[in-house]
Amino acid sequence: MLPQTPHQPTSRAQEPLRRRVYVAVCLLAAAALLVIVLTDLRRGQVEPGTAAGLALCLGVAGLLQFSRLPWLLVDYTVLLGASGIVVTQLLHLLGTQEPIPLRTYFPGVFLVIAAFSVLPVRAALAYTAALLAIFAGLSVATGSDVVLLGELTLASLLIAHLSYFGRQVSAERARSEEQYRLSRTDVLTGLENRRGMYERIQQAFSRSLNSEGAEFTVMLADIDYFKRVNDTFGHDVGDQVLQRVASVLQREVGHQGSVARWGGEEFLILLETSEAPVVRAVAGQVWHAVRTAAVMGLPAVTTSLGVASSGEVVSVSDLLRIADRRLYQAKDAGRDRVQLGPALYARAPSDAAGKTRPVPAAPASTAPREQNL
Repeated sequence: MLPQTPHQPTSRAQEPLRRRVYVAVCLLAAAALLVIVLTDLRRGQVEPGTAAGLALCLGVAGLLQFSRLPWLLVDYTVLLGASGIVVTQLLHLLGTQEPIPLRTYFPGVFLVIAAFSVLPVRAALAYTAALLAIFAGLSVATGSDVVLLGELTLASLLIAHLSYFGRQVSAERARSEEQYRLSRTDVLTGLENRRGMYERIQQAFSRSLNSEGAEFTVMLADIDYFKRVNDTFGHDVGDQVLQRVASVLQREVGHQGSVARWGGEEFLILLETSEAPVVRAVAGQVWHAVRTAAVMGLPAVTTSLGVASSGEVVSVSDLLRIADRRLYQAKDAGRDRVQLGPALYARAPSDAAGKTRPVPAAPASTAPREQNL
């Protein structure tokens, strides 16, 4: 099936850049046409079509710079204006019975390019066929060089071929990129999914092996008693809770790392550091933010977190296994807490009332290998 239109919506972020580029192209074209006009003046003869093209370029540049006309209107203004200039030139030649000069064929090529840039494919093909028919008829009527007509036809066919397949390639690339993004995105929360995050962790682990100081940390967070939420309030409310927790995690982690929905009610946080103060601070912020996030109509929830750093392990699977083990240790210790590794000494975060959560006492004979926040 042929693509119907080359026009694609421009995002707000792209709009200023596109306008600046369009204005720059128009001004460069105007500068080139001005050189031609000045050269013709020195020879004592100015082509009206060249002067009209100069005026068109300057007019379009002004419209883009000082107004906010829709892109479709700008594109059609260029195509119709250029078409009018070329047709006027051709009619003049028909009236004088002069052969088509070489410099008139370039505007013909420009019109074909503009048609395939502005119009749907079928309309562009019809426009090009009509334009070639006009050139062919005038060539016969004025005895113009048939070789130039053939070259214009070949150029038109090449432009049509590149335009059509270029659009096909662009559309296919866009579809591939969208499929890739969707395959790595959790539909419910909009977070990266397990597949996408696993690839991200593998890349981070490779960097940590190849460059010093590139260690990182993962936090596996699980919503406590989430099954009760679904059983008591229904799965719709459960989905809203998942979305709320996802939003809180993203907000608290921010630019310090990435968040993914790992599966079910589990989330995985990838921090781009293993520095103990930063890891403890983020873990405490995440823990506290989830338990204090109040949304009307939704039940309050808490999380348990297991933390592991890349410096502790020799493989990604070991890293995830340790984080998972510490998560279950946090749950076994009573839930609603963070289980740290041996490199992160215990420091208890404060709850909403400013009270410090108790840290389970370690045996007197040994220092704890893994501790709770």
